[in-house]
Amino acid sequence: MEIINAPLGFILRTIYNLIGSYGWSLILFTIIVKAILFPLAIKQQKSMAGMAAIQPRLAELQKKYKYDQEKLNTETMKLYKQHKVSPMGGCLPLLIQFPILIGLYNNIRNPLTYILQYSKETIDQIVAAFANMGVALNAADQIPIANAIFERFDEISAALPELSLRAIDFNFWGINLSQTPHLTWPLTPLIIIPVLAGVTTFLSSWLMQKMNGTSSQQSTENGAGSAMKTMNYIFPFITVFFAISMPAGLGFYWTLSNLLQIVQQFLLQKYFSNKTQEAEKQPFRVREANKRRKKK
Repeated sequence: MEIINAPLGFILRTIYNLIGSYGWSLILFTIIVKAILFPLAIKQQKSMAGMAAIQPRLAELQKKYKYDQEKLNTETMKLYKQHKVSPMGGCLPLLIQFPILIGLYNNIRNPLTYILQYSKETIDQIVAAFANMGVALNAADQIPIANAIFERFDEISAALPELSLRAIDFNFWGINLSQTPHLTWPLTPLIIIPVLAGVTTFLSSWLMQKMNGTSSQQSTENGAGSAMKTMNYIFPFITVFFAISMPAGLGFYWTLSNLLQIVQQFLLQKYFSNKTQEAEKQPFRVREANKRRKKK
């Protein structure tokens, strides 16, 4: 996993070293990741726009071959091939997000290794120094160590003067992004992050289908459409489950990513919608130009 962890760690570390804020580092990290994936987003939107354009033709096929599923599947695949579209064409950016989430999770779970770049030996020294101060820590669990360094920075620095220690402040808008949300009473402000992650996941998926015209009945009569519609309702709950089980920074990133996705989706949909309208007007313009030439 280092092939994913190391590059993401480099990006997050560079941002943090520049601005010194963990929360703002995650915000800028999200923007950079979205910028890197933007070419795929364009491809995704182009595919979705193509699928929306052939919805009337799909409806005709479904009506014509209502009682011949094999023929319907064959003709549907021909239509996809003819228009160079795929019902799964919008899934690639989502699939790529999962390795990024895993890499970011490893970075958040191991801030001493990836952000502060402490070696294993240095971490062991810090844990041993805290043990002498009466604080028991596990070297394999870096988040409590990072929080302890921040909370008792002067003491640990004095105990290890040979190390140029640095501290990470995980607090952002009154929320510690290194902590894991929980559902036990009393609830903490951290619970807001999993809720927002789930809500924005649903909104992003729903808007994607709504804006591209794939939420209609004709799109859900085929297997792919039904599967996508089902996932729109299941995936937000899966997102909430993972956001509750992992450090809040991960849910924070996912929420930001969804919000950027919504804005990006709106702008790209508007762009491709205008292009489609121009393409539809083009044959009419050609015919009119031919008529004018004939009159001359």
